[in-house]
Amino acid sequence: MHTLRNFWRLARPFWTSEQKYPALLLLVATVLMTLCLVGVNILTNFWNLHFYNALQDKDYAGFLLGGLQFILLQVGTAAFTVGAFHFQQKLTLRWRRWATCNMLDQWLGSQRYQKLKLTETDVDNPDQRIAEDIDLFIVKSLKLSLGLLTSVVSLFSFLHILWQASGLVSVPFAGESVVIPGLLVWIALVYALLGTGLAFWLGRALPRLNFMQQRREADFRFSLMRLRENADSVAQYRGEATENARFNQRLEAALENFWTLVKTQKLIMGYSTFYLRSATVIPMFIMAPQFFAGAFPLGRLTQISAAFGEVHSAIAYLVEVFPELSAWKSVIDRLIGFQERLDKVEVKSNVVVGQQPKGLQIKDLDIWLPNGRRLLNSFNLSLEPGDSLLISAPSGYGKSTLIRTVTGLWPHARGCASYDRERALTLSQKPYLPLGSLREALWYPNQPDRDADAALRLHMHHVGLQHLSEQLDDELDWSQILSVGEQQRCAFVRALLARPAVLFLDESSSALDAANEARCYQLLKQTLPETILISVGHNASLERLHWQVLELQSEAQWVHRKVMQPV
Repeated sequence: MHTLRNFWRLARPFWTSEQKYPALLLLVATVLMTLCLVGVNILTNFWNLHFYNALQDKDYAGFLLGGLQFILLQVGTAAFTVGAFHFQQKLTLRWRRWATCNMLDQWLGSQRYQKLKLTETDVDNPDQRIAEDIDLFIVKSLKLSLGLLTSVVSLFSFLHILWQASGLVSVPFAGESVVIPGLLVWIALVYALLGTGLAFWLGRALPRLNFMQQRREADFRFSLMRLRENADSVAQYRGEATENARFNQRLEAALENFWTLVKTQKLIMGYSTFYLRSATVIPMFIMAPQFFAGAFPLGRLTQISAAFGEVHSAIAYLVEVFPELSAWKSVIDRLIGFQERLDKVEVKSNVVVGQQPKGLQIKDLDIWLPNGRRLLNSFNLSLEPGDSLLISAPSGYGKSTLIRTVTGLWPHARGCASYDRERALTLSQKPYLPLGSLREALWYPNQPDRDADAALRLHMHHVGLQHLSEQLDDELDWSQILSVGEQQRCAFVRALLARPAVLFLDESSSALDAANEARCYQLLKQTLPETILISVGHNASLERLHWQVLELQSEAQWVHRKVMQPV
């Protein structure tokens, strides 16, 4: 029941969304096709009766008619199978598109992707949850639910045939023949329940093993991606042997769990194959005495045997799909875990960030770490348009955390901050260059303006990137092609194009030499004279490029001083 509640929690948003009516139409069409397939199975069951009776009676005309009926039944089976597949896949496509976009909106909304990274460190591979697990959840949910529907309808459709056939079976008792009403039905029920219970007991470890397999496969894949992203650093350290050892360790963990999973699946596979196939001969052995006594013809025996198989298969449906059922449960567990973390992450900071057209004001700001250690107490700051502030401190004193707090990314804080949030921009130490053309990377997060190409090339020239001005339309992985220094200069071009009212620079010139650093800052001052610059850095050369310096000290203390007009 817990898994079903989690299933409905994941499925309910789609089935109550604006997509519910077209989705319901597709679901109804899929169900109708499925019911038609059950109808064909019922007709096939009666076809068994007449066709095998014709064989027993050596009725050639009846045999030919049965052959024609068989062809028509197969055409119907093929048509309804294709129809069910078509509507089911259209429903899967619509559901996956909505569910993926919905989870992306939650993940990206209120910058949860960043806050999860800061506060929920045990969230593994959100990319897999969104890209793979949603698809598995939808595909398996539809397959299992439609299979269950087919089993239920088949059960009640063939139950009547099997119940009537039970009247043909007599059991010797006290010297008399006794007819037990519904004997074949009760045998099918008991056999299915015992088999289902044993299957669940044998495969009780499958959900956990499937969960761990997906996690370890994702960890191995992510470690390969990390090497690609940091190829230069690994090559400079000559860390190939260490990386290879780590890859092998993660691969062995995945393969070890995989083999444990295979051993459990082998046990389930062998048991279920024997269990399901053995059911086909049970009714024949039960009814053999009456058949050989001439109580009913061969066609009737074949029909009853097929009906028993359908009823038993319907009751034992969970045994047949148990491996998929366990995989479905592990997918639900992974998705519900990710959803709970998305719901739990602190979206709103205790810092009230207000909007004001000019200047920047910080009042009564308190910042602390998750372990309770204080970084700042009752911090106040006021900056006017055109001011520049350098935040200086040893590592670990909260320089970058102060930037995150003021921009609303750090949850462990309280106080007030006001500035023009709509026109604020942050440049980090490692700039983000999205996949695509260089023009798109330089304009990010805004859309490129081709009418401003002349200004773009001029800014590139001023920061020393003129050698890239003819590659603006080249779509490459620029984060792997450009050096860190070139990437940081790209970020300065991005700031010059965006023209923010407040610009936060979090060690964004750390890879530049003193001359290039000074040139980039002077360019900001000249091009954006009204922009407030707030920099974080260690280099002593930065101090002469700012009007004011904020020195963070231990025990949540600070010193705020003004310096001479920057160079």
